[in-house]
Order: sequence, then structure tokens, then C-alpha cells
Amino acid sequence: MQSSLLTDAIIPLTLALMMVCMGLSLRLADFKRVFAAPKAAIVGLICQMIGLPILGFLVAVFFELSPDYAAGTMILVFCAGGVVSGLITQAAGGDVALSVSMTVVSMVVGVVTIPVLVNASQLYFLDQAAVELDLLSNSIRLLFMTVVPVGIGMLVRHRFPVGSEKMRPRLTTLSNIALAVIILVILFDNLDTFIGELNGLLLTISALNWAAMALGFAAAKITRLDRAKSLTLMIEVGFQNSATGIFIAATLLGSFEQALPSVIYSGAAFINVAIVIALVRLAARRNITQKEPAQ
Repeated sequence: MQSSLLTDAIIPLTLALMMVCMGLSLRLADFKRVFAAPKAAIVGLICQMIGLPILGFLVAVFFELSPDYAAGTMILVFCAGGVVSGLITQAAGGDVALSVSMTVVSMVVGVVTIPVLVNASQLYFLDQAAVELDLLSNSIRLLFMTVVPVGIGMLVRHRFPVGSEKMRPRLTTLSNIALAVIILVILFDNLDTFIGELNGLLLTISALNWAAMALGFAAAKITRLDRAKSLTLMIEVGFQNSATGIFIAATLLGSFEQALPSVIYSGAAFINVAIVIALVRLAARRNITQKEPAQ
């Protein structure tokens, strides 16, 4: 993908705007509550930082993805913690403070780890055929695209709490529309490739998404976390930051092929998570019904 307005300006600005929106929903008290009892966060971060890369590698090898798509899948799993995972966690009845805290911590850690891991996956799958990321400059760039905007959003909320509450829904809608436009433009410009690879990649990415959710839920159950935290880890580990994945692949590496897994994931993950939330709510209703005394 050649340098363009889309890759050089629109994608970075959209990612930064999404991060600002996340910051507008955060308070320092959210982090204090989580780190006062850090067990769930530690378990979840281990799943994100170690479990997800292993899972992504196994999926890429098992489905015999092409080198570009395998490398793109690895980029996706390196970008742990979806921007909208907090909203999804809330809808599922999970622990929102835990969700947003894990997302922010994984982004901070990712500033250092993502360039290193991306270069390692590029070397393994592409045999140094792709452009490697400069570690220092791209770590700084990721910092200013992710962590700094979150901090700005938190500062704005602290200084202008009423105004930020009014502004956040509008900015969130704007950033979601911008991301949808980016995805559509990328797909339209590469329609033949997308249609030819859709079935295979859709199956692969959907399998990855379900496996990641299972990893988070299983880790929570093994460590005996409560229901709310188990749901949170399932969503937080299962829902990746596809916007950051698109930014790294399309803007930093200039590769549509490597961006395609993140593009497809943007739609597939929402469908899968919607199914999970529906099942969770159905199970909750059944439990309530069973507990009600017979009339």
C-alpha cells in the first residue's frame, strides 16, 4: 500500500481519536480499585502478553496462512485490548474497571513490546522480505498514538467532567464512523484480493477470536475468579485492538495484505461477541427463573 492521505493522516488521527474517547471514560479511581486486588488483572495480562501470541502463532500455522496473512495475524494478537471492550464488558455484565485498566496497561506495555514482536514475526514468516519497524521511533509513535491520547482524555474529563460526558458519545460515534470508512476504503481499493481470501481468512480469524475468548475464560476459572471477572477476561483477551493492528500494518509497514486480518477481525469479533453476550444473558435469565419459588 503506497503512502497516501489514508495511511499517513486519516488512520493515525482516527486511532488517536479512539484513544481520547477511551480516556474520557476513565478516572484514576478505576485503576485504584483494580490494583488494590490485582489478581484478575495479572491473570488477564499474562493471557494477553503471552497466551495470545502463542495462540496466534498456532492458528497461523494450523490454517497454513500465507506469510503476509500469518504476519498480519500476529500483528493483530500483539495489539491486545480492544478500544470498545469496556462497552462490551458492560453489556455482558462484567467488571468495567478491570476491563479498561487491562486495556490501558496492555497499551502501555505494547509501546515497548509491539515493535519487537512485530519484527520477530516479520523475520519468521517473511524471512526479512518485509520492511522492519525501527524500534525507537515506532515505539515513540505508538506512544503518541495510544497512551498520550488516553492521558489527554483523562485530563479533559478531570478538568471538565460535565462537558466531557456530553462530548464523549459524539466523539465515539465520529471515531467509529471514521474507522468504518477506513475499512471500506481499504476493502474497495483491494476488492479482488479481499473476495478471493475472504472465506479462508474469515474462518481463521473467527477461530482465533473464539479460541482467545476461551483462553481468557478458562484462565479466569482455573484461578477461581468470580463471574463478572471471568466474563471480563473472556472479552478482554478475546477482543483485540484492530484499529491499532490496521495502523501498524497499513501505515507503519505499508502492507494491505498484513492489514487484512485486522480488517476482517473488526467485523467477525463483533458478531462473535454479540453471540456470547446473548448466551450469557440467556443463561442469566434461566438461573433467575430456576431460583424463583413455584407459585
